[in-house]
Amino acid sequence: MGYVVLHLQKAKGNDAPMSAHIERTIDPHNVDKTRTHLNKELIHFPEGVNSRTEAIQHRIEDADIKRKISKDQVRAIRIMLSGTHEDMKDIEESGNLDNWCTDNIDWLKQTYGEKNLVSAVLHMDEKTPHIHATVVPIVTGERRKEKTQKQDKPDKPNKKQYRKKDRSISRLCADDVMARNKLKEYQNSYAEWMKPYGLERGIDGSKAKHTETYEYYRELSIKNEVMHQRIEALEQQEKEAYIRYEQANILKQQKETELKNTDEALKQSKGQLKTEKFVNKAADVGSTIMDGIGSVMGTSKVKKQQHEIDNLKADKETLAKEVKELKQDIKNIQKEHETTLDKLKQELKKIYDLFPNIKELLRIENLCNHLRFSESLIKKILEMKPVGFKGKIYSAEYERSFETDHSVAEVKPHPTEEGKLEFTIDSMSHVNWFRQKYQEFQRAIGINIKQKQDMVINKSKGFKI
Repeated sequence: MGYVVLHLQKAKGNDAPMSAHIERTIDPHNVDKTRTHLNKELIHFPEGVNSRTEAIQHRIEDADIKRKISKDQVRAIRIMLSGTHEDMKDIEESGNLDNWCTDNIDWLKQTYGEKNLVSAVLHMDEKTPHIHATVVPIVTGERRKEKTQKQDKPDKPNKKQYRKKDRSISRLCADDVMARNKLKEYQNSYAEWMKPYGLERGIDGSKAKHTETYEYYRELSIKNEVMHQRIEALEQQEKEAYIRYEQANILKQQKETELKNTDEALKQSKGQLKTEKFVNKAADVGSTIMDGIGSVMGTSKVKKQQHEIDNLKADKETLAKEVKELKQDIKNIQKEHETTLDKLKQELKKIYDLFPNIKELLRIENLCNHLRFSESLIKKILEMKPVGFKGKIYSAEYERSFETDHSVAEVKPHPTEEGKLEFTIDSMSHVNWFRQKYQEFQRAIGINIKQKQDMVINKSKGFKI
């Protein structure tokens, strides 16, 4: 049985960069474009709403919120829903993915409110099928802060009572939705809904105890899976920070171009204004009547140009301010990106320090993937016990597959290198096993290996046969 993956994160502003990632208006580096057409919108937008960003704003406007929403207030919560890689692939291959999606949407609506769920997209073009859901944190009822204060400090006798706010009024409050006790409830509740698909909640704390070698590695494998989930969540945060950085950089370049164009237009207008004033001055030489007419026309045109210059100056100041703010935003995003990267490195170091064998197990897993073992077989092999198999396995060294009717794969401690693991097939290293299979193949097609070796030796000495 695998594990559920449920990750919640607050989104800042209108979360446009993440919308670009979810809606694939930009191409992330880890996406298989040949599968992007399999992605699916699971929530239909209201009429007139065409994107996730618009849907967030539409929900807020439709909620009749009385209190003013501040610029830095959290407007949406991103939720990523998935499961252990091999289990999600099993759900997909068994034709049960549509039911899994339906149950996920039902759980989201029941947990956060149907109206608050404004977007949900199934991604099939990344390593593991998953859903990106967006919830607008609109709540009613007693404020969490007031409730806590009431429990900690009950009202004293004769204390002046103030009129309480109407608790039925809708308000935007991410902190209420993301309260620590609720986050744990979400994990428990979601795991219950996903049980029919062979998924369960991750390990919630454990007590140290003596175990046999097999049990130790079995538990290590489970912990390794949980660590993978934490790493994927951190990598997702890093990716989102990079997307926001790229979007801010593009916007900054656009604003700088607009500023340059505005500056050029301002210079051109000033030049035209000087020319017009010169023409008006020259008109004084003419007749009184023509002077009057020219003066009126000139004054009107000069005023219009002066008005245009004033507008351009205002635009220039506004654009300069926006560019300055964007530069600061880019600096902040870059810092956030570096912080996320440092956090990821620290998490990895902690994982490797706590579980020294994980590095080796990951190397063996990578090797098995290159040999084209199935996911289920790799999982059994990583439990460090003998696993029987048959069929074809691929060798990159010989650039061909070799077939076996029955062989036994096993991960063992390396015979000569301390702290290392060795992947064996039929009690020999996989390198020697493939070498033996290749020699059998050569003999089968009539190549005498001894004769071939003698030819190579003689050729190196300069003799001909």
